[in-house]
Amino acid sequence: MASARRHPQARLARVAAAEFVYGQVRKFQRRRRLVKVERVMLCGLRETLIQRLKAAGLSGRLNTAFIERLNLTLRQGVALLARRTWGTAQFTSELIMHVSWWRAYYHFARYHEALRVDRAPSPQATDRPAARRYRSQTPAMAAGLVSRRWTVLELISTPIISPER
Repeated sequence: MASARRHPQARLARVAAAEFVYGQVRKFQRRRRLVKVERVMLCGLRETLIQRLKAAGLSGRLNTAFIERLNLTLRQGVALLARRTWGTAQFTSELIMHVSWWRAYYHFARYHEALRVDRAPSPQATDRPAARRYRSQTPAMAAGLVSRRWTVLELISTPIISPER
């Protein structure tokens, strides 16, 4: 285990044998302005990456939009990560627990507009418009882990298993 921490490249090489594809976007700035964007493949083939991105319904171009959106959502949801705040994390354990709770809320209790599903039109209500056209979902509902949205009380009463360090 200690050697894996000292040599993360060796660990990455073992994972690479299982069709792992890893691309990186490097942004270069000068005087707070973006001057160059470089896309680098660290593991796997560029063609494989493009194929997998397109299979996921994306453009096929490696970009940072998704992780930047996640970072912003995380910063907005966890006050300890907000910039220019009085409420900074004093201990790493506090931050880990706060982020773990936020992740549970994000996946189990918060509806996501992008995951809406069309409702089937009701045969009885043909003369009037349906009350709601879409059925909202949480990511856990979309993945089939749960059948309904959890309440905050259910989240609070469920023990959080903190990630291994």
